[in-house]
Amino acid sequence: MTGLLEAVYLVVASVALILAVIALLQLIMFRREIRYVLGNLNSKVLRHVVKSIEKRRKYKNRYLVVRLISSSNISVNELQKRIDEAFIELYGRRGYSEASPRVLYFNEKTSKAVIRVRNHYRWGVLLALAYLERKELLTQVFPERTTGTYKKAKRYAETA
Repeated sequence: MTGLLEAVYLVVASVALILAVIALLQLIMFRREIRYVLGNLNSKVLRHVVKSIEKRRKYKNRYLVVRLISSSNISVNELQKRIDEAFIELYGRRGYSEASPRVLYFNEKTSKAVIRVRNHYRWGVLLALAYLERKELLTQVFPERTTGTYKKAKRYAETA
């Protein structure tokens, strides 16, 4: 009986050793392939690949210039609160945190506001503003322009 148990242990140990050798050989072959690929690439190609990967991760902001007409006077904080509530109601907290809409500027003379939002969610903010219009919290919303810089957006919001 003990001889049989020792034979089973010997078989299990030899199978484990064979599997370990196979894994080691695959690792060596994989390293050779990586060295071959990296050896054929020059530094310009590597820089281009790294830049494109970094570009994909970067979130770009857009600045929406909208003209708001309301029956009552509205402040920047109140507008921010209303946009936050509407956006969370439509897209949830996760969508809100990814979009991160912020009212940066509000001109009471021209009734124009500058709203910063992540690029992929600019239509979501416009939808949230239309939702506010539908709920009659704002009388009318007119999207004027989308820009890439705050300076341009503020300059456009200050003009009549």
